[in-house]
Amino acid sequence: MSDLIHPLPQSEAFERTCKMLDLPVKRIQQEDASCLIQSRRLPVIGSVNLISRGPVWTSDTLRNDFLERVRDEVRGPLAINAPIGTDAPGFRLVAGAELAILDMKDQSEMRARLHQNWRNQLKKAERSSLCVIDQPVDAQKHKWFLEAEEMQQRSRKYRGHPPGFILAYAAANKGQARLYTALLEGEPVAAMLVLKHGLMATYQSGVTTEQGRNLCAHNLILWRIMTDLQKRGIRRLDLGRADLSDGLTRFKTRAGARIEKLPGTYLSFRQFRNGKRERRLRVSGDVAPA
Repeated sequence: MSDLIHPLPQSEAFERTCKMLDLPVKRIQQEDASCLIQSRRLPVIGSVNLISRGPVWTSDTLRNDFLERVRDEVRGPLAINAPIGTDAPGFRLVAGAELAILDMKDQSEMRARLHQNWRNQLKKAERSSLCVIDQPVDAQKHKWFLEAEEMQQRSRKYRGHPPGFILAYAAANKGQARLYTALLEGEPVAAMLVLKHGLMATYQSGVTTEQGRNLCAHNLILWRIMTDLQKRGIRRLDLGRADLSDGLTRFKTRAGARIEKLPGTYLSFRQFRNGKRERRLRVSGDVAPA
Protein backbone atom coordinates (compact mmCIF):
# COMPACT_ATOMS: atom_id res chain seq x y z
CA MET A 1 0.00 0.00 0.00
CA SER A 2 3.03 2.32 0.36
CA ASP A 3 2.95 3.20 -3.37
CA LEU A 4 -0.61 4.56 -3.21
CA ILE A 5 -0.98 8.32 -2.92
CA HIS A 6 -3.48 8.96 -0.12
CA PRO A 7 -5.33 12.27 0.23
CA LEU A 8 -5.29 13.57 3.79
CA PRO A 9 -8.63 12.02 4.96
CA GLN A 10 -7.51 8.61 3.66
CA SER A 11 -3.97 8.69 5.02
CA GLU A 12 -2.46 6.72 7.88
CA ALA A 13 -1.43 10.05 9.44
CA PHE A 14 -5.09 11.14 9.55
CA GLU A 15 -6.07 7.75 10.96
CA ARG A 16 -3.49 8.04 13.75
CA THR A 17 -4.77 11.53 14.59
CA CYS A 18 -8.40 10.40 14.79
CA LYS A 19 -7.46 7.52 17.07
CA MET A 20 -5.51 9.88 19.33
CA LEU A 21 -8.67 12.03 19.59
CA ASP A 22 -10.87 8.94 20.15
CA LEU A 23 -12.76 9.59 16.92
CA PRO A 24 -14.26 6.39 15.43
CA VAL A 25 -12.50 5.25 12.25
CA LYS A 26 -12.21 1.94 10.45
CA ARG A 27 -9.89 0.92 7.60
CA ILE A 28 -10.75 -1.66 4.97
CA GLN A 29 -7.94 -2.57 2.62
CA GLN A 30 -6.48 -5.11 0.27
CA GLU A 31 -3.31 -5.24 -1.78
CA ASP A 32 -4.44 -2.72 -4.40
CA ALA A 33 -7.03 -0.63 -2.53
CA SER A 34 -7.59 1.11 0.79
CA CYS A 35 -10.50 2.89 2.41
CA LEU A 36 -10.65 4.82 5.70
CA ILE A 37 -14.18 5.22 7.05
CA GLN A 38 -15.19 7.82 9.63
CA SER A 39 -18.39 7.81 11.65
CA ARG A 40 -20.14 11.17 11.98
CA ARG A 41 -23.49 12.68 12.82
CA LEU A 42 -24.95 14.81 10.02
CA PRO A 43 -27.92 17.21 10.20
CA VAL A 44 -31.26 15.53 9.43
CA ILE A 45 -29.62 12.22 8.44
CA GLY A 46 -28.15 11.41 11.85
CA SER A 47 -25.32 8.90 12.26
CA VAL A 48 -23.50 8.25 8.97
CA ASN A 49 -20.35 6.43 7.90
CA LEU A 50 -18.20 8.70 5.76
CA ILE A 51 -15.57 7.90 3.14
CA SER A 52 -13.88 11.23 2.47
CA ARG A 53 -11.70 11.44 -0.68
CA GLY A 54 -11.65 7.67 -1.05
CA PRO A 55 -11.37 4.81 -1.63
CA VAL A 56 -7.80 4.96 -2.91
CA TRP A 57 -6.83 2.31 -5.44
CA THR A 58 -4.65 1.40 -8.38
CA SER A 59 -5.70 1.62 -12.00
CA ASP A 60 -6.09 -2.18 -12.07
CA THR A 61 -8.35 -2.43 -9.00
CA LEU A 62 -11.75 -4.04 -9.54
CA ARG A 63 -13.39 -0.96 -8.11
CA ASN A 64 -17.03 -2.00 -8.01
CA ASP A 65 -16.04 -5.26 -6.32
CA PHE A 66 -14.09 -3.36 -3.67
CA LEU A 67 -17.02 -1.00 -3.06
CA GLU A 68 -19.30 -4.04 -2.65
CA ARG A 69 -16.92 -5.36 -0.02
CA VAL A 70 -16.91 -2.00 1.77
CA ARG A 71 -20.71 -1.89 1.81
CA ASP A 72 -20.87 -5.46 3.12
CA GLU A 73 -18.62 -4.50 6.07
CA VAL A 74 -20.37 -1.23 6.93
CA ARG A 75 -23.72 -1.06 8.67
CA GLY A 76 -26.03 1.89 8.20
CA PRO A 77 -25.94 4.75 5.68
CA LEU A 78 -22.65 5.38 3.92
CA ALA A 79 -21.65 8.76 2.47
CA ILE A 80 -18.95 8.64 -0.20
CA ASN A 81 -17.15 11.81 -1.22
CA ALA A 82 -14.45 10.93 -3.73
CA PRO A 83 -13.25 10.70 -7.33
CA ILE A 84 -14.31 7.07 -7.28
CA GLY A 85 -14.33 6.35 -11.02
CA THR A 86 -17.36 4.03 -10.85
CA ASP A 87 -21.10 4.25 -11.31
CA ALA A 88 -22.83 6.53 -8.80
CA PRO A 89 -23.08 4.51 -5.57
CA GLY A 90 -26.34 6.05 -4.35
CA PHE A 91 -28.17 9.38 -4.13
CA ARG A 92 -26.08 12.48 -4.74
CA LEU A 93 -26.39 14.86 -1.80
CA VAL A 94 -24.15 17.70 -2.98
CA ALA A 95 -22.15 18.55 -6.06
CA GLY A 96 -18.41 17.96 -6.05
CA ALA A 97 -15.83 20.57 -5.12
CA GLU A 98 -12.95 21.71 -7.29
CA LEU A 99 -9.47 21.16 -5.85
CA ALA A 100 -6.14 22.70 -6.83
CA ILE A 101 -3.48 19.98 -7.07
CA LEU A 102 0.24 20.61 -7.60
CA ASP A 103 2.28 17.75 -9.01
CA MET A 104 5.84 17.89 -7.72
CA LYS A 105 8.36 18.07 -10.57
CA ASP A 106 12.01 18.99 -10.93
CA GLN A 107 12.60 22.50 -9.53
CA SER A 108 13.46 23.99 -12.93
CA GLU A 109 10.28 22.50 -14.42
CA MET A 110 8.13 23.84 -11.56
CA ARG A 111 9.70 27.29 -11.99
CA ALA A 112 9.07 27.23 -15.74
CA ARG A 113 5.35 26.44 -15.34
CA LEU A 114 4.74 29.42 -13.03
CA HIS A 115 2.51 32.08 -14.57
CA GLN A 116 4.53 35.18 -15.49
CA ASN A 117 2.70 37.41 -12.99
CA TRP A 118 3.16 34.81 -10.22
CA ARG A 119 6.86 34.48 -11.10
CA ASN A 120 7.30 38.25 -11.00
CA GLN A 121 5.72 38.38 -7.55
CA LEU A 122 8.05 35.60 -6.43
CA LYS A 123 11.05 37.55 -7.72
CA LYS A 124 9.87 40.62 -5.81
CA ALA A 125 9.67 38.58 -2.62
CA GLU A 126 13.09 37.02 -3.26
CA ARG A 127 14.64 40.50 -3.65
CA SER A 128 13.14 41.65 -0.35
CA SER A 129 14.48 41.13 3.16
CA LEU A 130 12.05 38.28 3.81
CA CYS A 131 13.41 35.09 5.34
CA VAL A 132 11.38 31.84 5.36
CA ILE A 133 11.79 29.35 8.18
CA ASP A 134 10.27 25.87 8.45
CA GLN A 135 9.37 24.46 11.87
CA PRO A 136 7.26 21.58 13.25
CA VAL A 137 4.03 22.95 14.71
CA ASP A 138 4.34 23.77 18.41
CA ALA A 139 1.42 24.77 20.66
CA GLN A 140 3.31 27.55 22.45
CA LYS A 141 5.67 28.76 19.76
CA HIS A 142 2.93 29.00 17.16
CA LYS A 143 0.04 30.12 19.33
CA TRP A 144 -0.02 33.38 17.36
CA PHE A 145 -0.68 31.51 14.11
CA LEU A 146 -3.39 29.24 15.53
CA GLU A 147 -5.21 32.24 17.03
CA ALA A 148 -4.87 34.27 13.81
CA GLU A 149 -6.26 31.38 11.75
CA GLU A 150 -9.24 30.96 14.11
CA MET A 151 -9.99 34.66 13.85
CA GLN A 152 -9.69 34.50 10.07
CA GLN A 153 -12.14 31.59 9.90
CA ARG A 154 -14.71 33.59 11.85
CA SER A 155 -14.26 36.77 9.80
CA ARG A 156 -14.33 35.02 6.41
CA LYS A 157 -16.98 32.51 7.45
CA TYR A 158 -15.27 29.26 6.48
CA ARG A 159 -14.46 26.11 8.43
CA GLY A 160 -11.17 24.29 8.77
CA HIS A 161 -9.65 21.83 11.18
CA PRO A 162 -9.62 23.40 14.69
CA PRO A 163 -6.34 23.96 16.58
CA GLY A 164 -6.99 20.85 18.69
CA PHE A 165 -6.93 18.66 15.59
CA ILE A 166 -3.79 20.32 14.22
CA LEU A 167 -1.95 19.86 17.52
CA ALA A 168 -3.12 16.24 17.74
CA TYR A 169 -1.87 15.68 14.18
CA ALA A 170 1.50 17.13 15.16
CA ALA A 171 1.67 14.88 18.22
CA ALA A 172 0.58 11.72 16.39
CA ASN A 173 2.84 12.34 13.38
CA LYS A 174 6.16 13.73 14.58
CA GLY A 175 7.56 16.40 12.30
CA GLN A 176 4.77 16.06 9.72
CA ALA A 177 2.81 19.23 10.61
CA ARG A 178 5.04 22.05 9.37
CA LEU A 179 4.64 25.81 9.67
CA TYR A 180 6.49 27.85 7.05
CA THR A 181 6.85 31.43 8.29
CA ALA A 182 8.08 34.53 6.45
CA LEU A 183 10.02 36.81 8.77
CA LEU A 184 10.84 40.47 8.25
CA GLU A 185 13.48 41.75 10.65
CA GLY A 186 12.76 38.73 12.85
CA GLU A 187 8.97 39.27 13.01
CA PRO A 188 6.42 37.01 11.27
CA VAL A 189 4.48 38.72 8.47
CA ALA A 190 2.92 35.63 6.85
CA ALA A 191 2.76 31.87 7.32
CA MET A 192 1.41 28.67 5.76
CA LEU A 193 0.64 25.37 7.50
CA VAL A 194 1.29 22.13 5.61
CA LEU A 195 0.45 18.59 6.73
CA LYS A 196 2.59 15.81 5.28
CA HIS A 197 1.14 12.32 4.83
CA GLY A 198 3.04 9.66 2.95
CA LEU A 199 3.69 10.58 -0.68
CA MET A 200 1.35 13.57 -0.47
CA ALA A 201 1.05 16.82 1.49
CA THR A 202 -1.88 19.15 2.10
CA TYR A 203 -1.89 22.92 2.47
CA GLN A 204 -4.03 23.47 5.53
CA SER A 205 -4.21 27.21 6.15
CA GLY A 206 -2.36 30.49 5.82
CA VAL A 207 -2.34 33.98 7.28
CA THR A 208 -0.68 37.23 6.30
CA THR A 209 -0.28 40.84 7.35
CA GLU A 210 -0.44 43.93 5.18
CA GLN A 211 3.35 43.94 5.04
CA GLY A 212 3.39 40.31 4.01
CA ARG A 213 0.81 40.96 1.30
CA ASN A 214 2.75 43.94 -0.09
CA LEU A 215 5.96 41.90 -0.24
CA CYS A 216 4.23 38.86 -1.85
CA ALA A 217 5.29 36.72 1.11
CA HIS A 218 2.85 33.90 0.31
CA ASN A 219 4.46 33.45 -3.11
CA LEU A 220 7.85 33.03 -1.47
CA ILE A 221 6.48 30.67 1.20
CA LEU A 222 4.62 28.46 -1.29
CA TRP A 223 7.69 28.25 -3.53
CA ARG A 224 9.79 27.20 -0.54
CA ILE A 225 7.15 24.56 0.32
CA MET A 226 7.15 23.25 -3.24
CA THR A 227 10.92 22.90 -3.44
CA ASP A 228 11.19 21.34 0.04
CA LEU A 229 8.50 18.76 -0.68
CA GLN A 230 10.03 17.86 -4.03
CA LYS A 231 13.43 17.28 -2.39
CA ARG A 232 11.81 14.98 0.18
CA GLY A 233 10.12 12.77 -2.39
CA ILE A 234 6.58 14.13 -1.98
CA ARG A 235 4.74 13.62 -5.27
CA ARG A 236 1.67 15.81 -4.85
CA LEU A 237 0.57 18.90 -2.93
CA ASP A 238 -3.14 19.47 -2.33
CA LEU A 239 -3.75 23.23 -2.19
CA GLY A 240 -7.40 22.82 -1.21
CA ARG A 241 -10.56 24.30 -2.72
CA ALA A 242 -10.29 26.19 -5.99
CA ASP A 243 -13.93 27.23 -6.28
CA LEU A 244 -14.43 29.60 -3.35
CA SER A 245 -12.66 32.76 -4.46
CA ASP A 246 -11.41 34.05 -7.81
CA GLY A 247 -8.34 35.51 -6.14
CA LEU A 248 -7.38 32.25 -4.42
CA THR A 249 -8.04 30.27 -7.59
CA ARG A 250 -5.70 32.55 -9.57
CA PHE A 251 -3.00 32.30 -6.90
CA LYS A 252 -3.12 28.49 -6.93
CA THR A 253 -3.42 27.88 -10.66
CA ARG A 254 -0.76 30.46 -11.48
CA ALA A 255 1.55 28.54 -9.15
CA GLY A 256 1.15 25.60 -11.53
CA ALA A 257 -1.75 23.74 -9.94
CA ARG A 258 -4.24 21.79 -12.02
CA ILE A 259 -7.96 21.69 -11.16
CA GLU A 260 -9.39 18.33 -10.09
CA LYS A 261 -13.18 18.08 -10.01
CA LEU A 262 -14.72 15.74 -7.45
CA PRO A 263 -17.97 14.07 -8.53
CA GLY A 264 -19.86 14.90 -5.35
CA THR A 265 -21.07 13.28 -2.14
CA TYR A 266 -23.33 10.25 -2.51
CA LEU A 267 -25.44 8.56 0.13
CA SER A 268 -25.78 4.79 -0.03
CA PHE A 269 -27.91 2.62 2.25
CA ARG A 270 -27.06 -1.03 2.78
CA GLN A 271 -30.69 -2.06 2.36
CA PHE A 272 -30.91 -0.21 -0.98
CA ARG A 273 -27.88 -2.07 -2.26
CA ASN A 274 -29.25 -5.42 -1.04
CA GLY A 275 -32.59 -4.69 -2.67
CA LYS A 276 -30.89 -3.88 -5.95
CA ARG A 277 -28.92 -7.13 -5.80
CA GLU A 278 -32.14 -9.10 -5.10
CA ARG A 279 -33.84 -7.52 -8.11
CA ARG A 280 -30.90 -8.50 -10.30
CA LEU A 281 -31.13 -12.08 -9.03
CA ARG A 282 -34.85 -12.21 -9.75
CA VAL A 283 -34.26 -11.09 -13.31
CA SER A 284 -31.67 -13.84 -13.74
CA GLY A 285 -34.10 -16.46 -12.36
CA ASP A 286 -32.09 -17.26 -9.20
CA VAL A 287 -34.80 -15.91 -6.87
CA ALA A 288 -38.41 -16.98 -7.18
CA PRO A 289 -40.85 -14.09 -7.64
CA ALA A 290 -43.15 -13.34 -4.74
